[in-house]
Amino acid sequence: MDHQPTSVADGAALSFPDGIPGFPDAHGFVLQDLVEDGAFQLLASTDVDGLELVVAHPWPFFPEYTPEIGLEDQRELGIDQPEDAVVFCAVTLPEDDGPPTMNLLGPFVVNRHTGIGRQLVLDDAEATPVRAPLVLA
Repeated sequence: MDHQPTSVADGAALSFPDGIPGFPDAHGFVLQDLVEDGAFQLLASTDVDGLELVVAHPWPFFPEYTPEIGLEDQRELGIDQPEDAVVFCAVTLPEDDGPPTMNLLGPFVVNRHTGIGRQLVLDDAEATPVRAPLVLA
């Protein structure tokens, strides 16, 4: 699915009916801006205490990123048009002096109208890194 990045409002309530990998009981989340421009957000579970993920839209860092969202996922999420989908990826902050990384293999896809989403695992594991280094200017 080729689309332009759209966003979800700060404080938006999101629902992941299937949970997310590793946290099957985490269904409700709130998305909160971490920085003023909204470039980085915090995806915080309302079901699992302490489950918080830093997330960001991938395109400012990886403009060539084109995740293929399967027809079944589009149908189940109610995504009829590319602009209905909001895509963001988990960011891992380094424990050492290395750069932060972004998980491009497992993007979160949310229907911006309903707030319903899921974390996908893309098919192209060889070409899509789990830990793509971010260059912060």
